[in-house]
Amino acid sequence: MAKETLSFQAEVQQILDLMIHSLYSHKEIFLRELISNGSDALDKLRFEAKTNSQWKLSDEESSIRLTPNSDKKTLTIEDNGIGMNREEVQKNIGTIAHSGTKAFLENAQKIKENPELIGQFGVGFYSAFMVADKITLHTQRAGSSEGVLWESTGNGEYTISDVPRAGGHGTTITLHLKEFAAEEEVQDFTQEWVLKGLVKKYSDFIEYPIRMQVTRQEPVRDEEGKVKDNEYQDVIDDQILNSRKALWLQNPKEIKEDEYNQFYKDICHDWTDPLKTIHFRAEGMQEFSALMFIPSQKPFDFNSQEHKWGLSLYVKRVFIMDNAEELLPTYFRFIKGIVDSSDLSLNVSREILQQDRQVSAIRKALTSKILSYLKDELKDNREAYEKFWKTFGATLKEGIPGDHSNKEKIEKLCLFRSTKQDGFTTIEEYISRMPETQKEIYFLTGDHIDQLKNSPYIEAIEEKGYEVILLTDAVDEWVMGVFSDQDGKKLKSVTANDLELDSEEEKKAKEDKLKEDEKKYEKLTSMMQKALETNVSTVKLSSRLKSAPVCFVAGEQEMSARMERMMEAMGQKVPVSKRTLEINPDHPVIEKMMQIPESEQETWAEILYNQALLNEGSPIKDPVRFSQKLTQLMSKN
Repeated sequence: MAKETLSFQAEVQQILDLMIHSLYSHKEIFLRELISNGSDALDKLRFEAKTNSQWKLSDEESSIRLTPNSDKKTLTIEDNGIGMNREEVQKNIGTIAHSGTKAFLENAQKIKENPELIGQFGVGFYSAFMVADKITLHTQRAGSSEGVLWESTGNGEYTISDVPRAGGHGTTITLHLKEFAAEEEVQDFTQEWVLKGLVKKYSDFIEYPIRMQVTRQEPVRDEEGKVKDNEYQDVIDDQILNSRKALWLQNPKEIKEDEYNQFYKDICHDWTDPLKTIHFRAEGMQEFSALMFIPSQKPFDFNSQEHKWGLSLYVKRVFIMDNAEELLPTYFRFIKGIVDSSDLSLNVSREILQQDRQVSAIRKALTSKILSYLKDELKDNREAYEKFWKTFGATLKEGIPGDHSNKEKIEKLCLFRSTKQDGFTTIEEYISRMPETQKEIYFLTGDHIDQLKNSPYIEAIEEKGYEVILLTDAVDEWVMGVFSDQDGKKLKSVTANDLELDSEEEKKAKEDKLKEDEKKYEKLTSMMQKALETNVSTVKLSSRLKSAPVCFVAGEQEMSARMERMMEAMGQKVPVSKRTLEINPDHPVIEKMMQIPESEQETWAEILYNQALLNEGSPIKDPVRFSQKLTQLMSKN
């Protein structure tokens, strides 16, 4: 058939205009798109050739080849894949039959801002017009001897003619590159180092070799083999630019630990080996491969707002994006690695990731796999798990208030310090040590483990022989508020005002004594109530204290003092709260207060109030005044 000049479909022309005139950034993605198209063509050939044994196929290795020419300002991308016939060329390039066209045009503004979205609409070929003012496509369908030559400058028309392709089946795309102004800062796509970098970034794990003839200089030698001074000659090598080593697609049983470690260092830019490796392939409704790593240490910016996290997403070995946060819940933000899906469309955007059901299914499967892995580690490799917990345990605990569907699984993975263990304990291990008389699981939160071990709040519990869980992570304030009952036992803060530690007989004896003490100290508690009314809701006698004269306790629905401090540190407005001040009637300080003048009692009350603040880990509002009052008291006595 003779050469024809045809017009683009109206929608195609709109797309071309957008490519040529409106997109200014991320021009480099054209190479990703064209290489991906070549990889797809090779995949299709491999599939269709199985049922078309009569085809005469090339004996050459299946590959994609880049040929830059800086003199002619051209870049050629060539594959020996399935190719296209005339009808397919017109359908796939001259017109657009798929539904993505309308969506592409409707999202034109988003695409201007994020050109990397181009491929998701199935129009990736047209991205080449961002860098080329003329494109020549020469293709030939496998099983056919008729080639098709297509050419366009993107001006509304294209020419098409029947010309056999010298290499047989496959496709050759030649880009006649534009001249860009210096201020546009567009890379020179005829430079070998530029192409190498782009292939490494976007297409390093493409299954087929991406080849390019690379020129290097070697020194010229004389007849005796000696190097001549300042004389060099060009030597052309045929190099493979991509590693093709998609480790995540290989059988885990065939991969050595050193290979995993090196791969982790390469993709995560870390100089240490990973702590743990999780490698698996999901099949069935969702098909994807995942190779994930738990680092051995936190990144320096792990707790900063600038920290970027999430897995790298690939679709059929083609790099799509880094830091795909949608693939994992935030409490797994320490996980590094790669997910490669066979089902997702190429170049899905972050916006689509948030809504895609397939992505939700992948996220659910990944979460389940990681939790299952951690469960096995806790059971079978306790020492390694404890090392993980020290580094990332606080982050994992965020899933308890944040992920209701996996809340109980995460609770079982938690490790705790306690008053009876030098190392860590699980909640199940804690319960196994509980005396029959203990009805609740006790815990105390604070900033430092030594401070908690010496806290007056735990004295009465320890006297009973009960164990207290000690918590120092900031997230514990939220976690313990929603932690599930364990084996029918509730978790109770030792700072709560309704601790039930005694038997009925013990309770009765203490109540009788407390009634006597209340009469004895009625005037003192009333005085303290009045003196501290600005900061304290109630002053009452207590039987919980042993070595300390006073402490604060909170009601079941009241915010803890530590929670208040944390909220204030985050800039949150915290309502002023007044807690109950409990007095130890058996402490010599309280007995001494009964013997001094009432005017001095108020000074003592203020000192005891500040002491209670220190006991719970809260700052004193006026430390200078406290120091002065304490000095005066010491001077008198």
